[in-house]
Amino acid sequence: MLNRITLASLLLITFFSACKPGKKKADEADQSTTTAVSAPIPYDLANPTQSQKLPADLREISGLSYYKPGRLACVQDEVGMVYIYDLKKQAVVDNHVFGPKGDFEGVEYVDKTLYALRSDGELYAFEHEDGNGIKILGGSPETRHIKIDLPGKNDMEGLGYDPQLDALLLATKDGPNTDDKTIYFYSLKNKTLFQGFILKQANIAAFGESKKPFKPSGIAVHPKTHDYYLLSAASHQLLVCTMQGKVKSVVKLDKDLLSQPEGICFLPDGTLYLSSEGDGKKGILLEFKVKE
Repeated sequence: MLNRITLASLLLITFFSACKPGKKKADEADQSTTTAVSAPIPYDLANPTQSQKLPADLREISGLSYYKPGRLACVQDEVGMVYIYDLKKQAVVDNHVFGPKGDFEGVEYVDKTLYALRSDGELYAFEHEDGNGIKILGGSPETRHIKIDLPGKNDMEGLGYDPQLDALLLATKDGPNTDDKTIYFYSLKNKTLFQGFILKQANIAAFGESKKPFKPSGIAVHPKTHDYYLLSAASHQLLVCTMQGKVKSVVKLDKDLLSQPEGICFLPDGTLYLSSEGDGKKGILLEFKVKE
């Protein structure tokens, strides 16, 4: 136990020291090759093991998180509410109003706390007690508004969590002055924002999967490999990279299966869930078991 704690502490100190804004990071990925081949991923993204049509409240689903066994936490991009979705019942079984209407793009459940990401980078944090109905708590002391001081004007569309760093991951869909995309880290221990790695469009384009720029719309950390998985609704791609930002795989997603992929999360056993807005129809939730 002591060695594991020491290793985690060293990882935090090393990584966050190297990721302060305004400094060139030694671990920032720069893959200069002109062609690249994707490493295999353990999922058949063309053949989900299960597909569910989501209820009307989640037609505009924009974020997913593992919540508890058999349940996911979801947000949609119009209402400040978290929906608890039961995978077996295929229904919303609980919900929690945490704030006013807004463009909410991500949700993450960490250590009994739910975090929701607004598109301007602001975070909302609150504890949720399981029940059987709406809890009108928006704007009350139970909801903590975390102001994130991002440089410039940003459009954020991905919220994840890295347990090795004990940090929330904030993925930039559109940022100032560049087409490259920055991933930020918010340390839950230090309550501090750090600039992480930068996903360079040239590195992604080297895989030849799309002529459209990669714009992150979701991010999650694989519970077994610790790789980062990112979605791009704009280019219909899934990207896998290391925690330092080195791109390992870029996979094209089927538009017929996911018309606007924005939600991504993993179960503890590695089962992958992807969600898509309904585009005028019901939202979709797809399950992908790990390939044997």
